[in-house]
Amino acid sequence: MNGIRKPAVILADSMEEYLAMPDPYKNPPKSKLNIFKLGEYAERVGKRIEDLTAEEILQFKV
Repeated sequence: MNGIRKPAVILADSMEEYLAMPDPYKNPPKSKLNIFKLGEYAERVGKRIEDLTAEEILQFKV
């Protein structure tokens, strides 16, 4: 294993969007997750965000 973890859920519309380098001079795309609520949930259940399952993450999809 090379130390790189594949994300459980990719919320990008396309793989190109997921792999593309962000442009620091443009506004970032809107988030597809409610990150604040996801963090609260992870804290409540005693897990780190990266340890959540895909089903748990998708509960907070906007």
